[in-house]
Amino acid sequence: MQEISFLFYFNSLLLKILFMNLYENKAVLLCGGKSSRMQRDKCFLQINKQSLVKYQFDKLSKLFKEVYISTKEDKFEKEFKNLILDEAKFYSPLLALKSVLSFFKDENAYVFICAIDTVNISKHEISRLFENLENSKAIVAKSNYKTHALCGFYHTSLLSLCEDFLQKNKHKMQDFLKACEAKELEFKDDKAFLNLNFYEQYLEFINEN
Repeated sequence: MQEISFLFYFNSLLLKILFMNLYENKAVLLCGGKSSRMQRDKCFLQINKQSLVKYQFDKLSKLFKEVYISTKEDKFEKEFKNLILDEAKFYSPLLALKSVLSFFKDENAYVFICAIDTVNISKHEISRLFENLENSKAIVAKSNYKTHALCGFYHTSLLSLCEDFLQKNKHKMQDFLKACEAKELEFKDDKAFLNLNFYEQYLEFINEN
């Protein structure tokens, strides 16, 4: 009985240490997309009487010490102070990643990035990604044979590789992940990585929640 109690205490302590380490990292919500299929700005979709961006920001703020928002312009009426402005004229996921890594270029650290519409992402998935980083420079989620390049941890040292790709006009995230030998962590629950691409998906999400 004492052995079971000790193991429970040890596991609880280990989880607490892992969470504290996770908390010290930074998170970035990617909000610079065109939302063309949604035909409206996803950031301002209403969930639980608040905007999607506020909903996601509050969720990540419980897990990370600092949460930033990557956007092409300050469209939030100064609601958020930690903004990363992406001044590129067109959008690509790799350009967004480059802006994020460039913002933190003076830090030797991992940054968690997440697309604004990955609405079901939770502590469970984020913690698993963090725990499995090991010596990888990047780790992203994978479910149902699909790689979620915009849901994972990237090390700031990848900035030079990112810049090299863009200079060669290479924008495919899958090629970048291969080049940096990113780890792809398999998840069974595909719903955790649902992206709200269409308004019908948003309505379905609202009805289910």
